[in-house]
Amino acid sequence: DDVHQYAAIPFLRGLFPDRVLGGIQLHVDAKRWLCATRPGYHQALSDDSKRSLVLQGGPFDDAQAAAFIARPGAPEAVQLRLYDDRAKTAGQPTPPLAHYLARARRCAIA
Repeated sequence: DDVHQYAAIPFLRGLFPDRVLGGIQLHVDAKRWLCATRPGYHQALSDDSKRSLVLQGGPFDDAQAAAFIARPGAPEAVQLRLYDDRAKTAGQPTPPLAHYLARARRCAIA
């Protein structure tokens, strides 16, 4: 879809600072930027991710890519996207939920 990066924001606002929420909001644009700027990135996407990319507007053109990466939080969103990609490696062990809850607590608004 072309709006999933916004669906969780109302549930997370008030729990996490804007810096964390920004990385989530820019998640799709980070994929579009990576497809436009990183050779081989698009080819490595899953078929589902390639289909959703079409709905999301496709890879950025040069001007869009430059405008995106200049936005506050864009480099961090790209890094988040790369972490997300690594988490999709089939056969890798998944830590228990407690692992992720502990990480979320460290990022949460006190």
